[in-house]
Amino acid sequence: MINRIEAFAIQSKRIIGFGDSVWENLEESLKEFEFKLGDILIVASKVVSMEQNDAVKLDDVSPSEWAMELAKDADLDPRVAELVIQESGGEIYGSVWKAILAKTSFGLGANAGIDLSNVPKGYALLLPKNPDKFALDIHLKLKQKYNLSIPVILADSRTIPLRRGTSGVTIGLAGMEPIIDERGHKDLYGYKMQITTRAIADNVATVANLLMGETDERIPFSVVRGVEFIQSEQSGIQTALMPPDQCIYFAPFLKTRRKLDG
Repeated sequence: MINRIEAFAIQSKRIIGFGDSVWENLEESLKEFEFKLGDILIVASKVVSMEQNDAVKLDDVSPSEWAMELAKDADLDPRVAELVIQESGGEIYGSVWKAILAKTSFGLGANAGIDLSNVPKGYALLLPKNPDKFALDIHLKLKQKYNLSIPVILADSRTIPLRRGTSGVTIGLAGMEPIIDERGHKDLYGYKMQITTRAIADNVATVANLLMGETDERIPFSVVRGVEFIQSEQSGIQTALMPPDQCIYFAPFLKTRRKLDG
């Protein structure tokens, strides 16, 4: 048996600026593309933030003393450090050069997802608001237009502990389950899986990341075809999030921190 996955880059006809409609740009960009049953559409989270005007003019930010300290440690603009504090609700866990480790509603990440690239000079771009809702809106519009149930993923980039480079991560989705639970299934030798779940949505986001790039590619959309997934009209990304005390990276970190603080 031979399985195959295909991925298609959908280049934008124009740069999506503040307040521009992602859907209108997507419609225009998809004129020469034909969807098939089982396709998954991936949308770069950055263009969603642009439509929602989820940006802050840095000149309007007044950094606190804490932000000044964080900025010095990470060699960042203090105004960016202040935004990281605000976006994470103050859940800061340290820093390295040019990055502050912060926890948001999407999990741990560098600089709370705040970005200065591919945004007009003098602005900082924040993560989208209500990304599941935005994905659902696009999902329903696609269903109406093409008479197909096409899952939609809003993708951002992430780093993996102790590994260089970025890969994709899902911060919003509609039309599919984000994970496939393998617990209770047996492997080739009869061993029963106990903790394994497959991050289907994040893996798809990573495939799309290969095409979308991180610089001037101007590819905010991608379609991935041939992936096994569970269709769902109710799921959002929250079902993929893990409690901190169950995370292999975060739980030991918290225990060590509590011991040091105690």
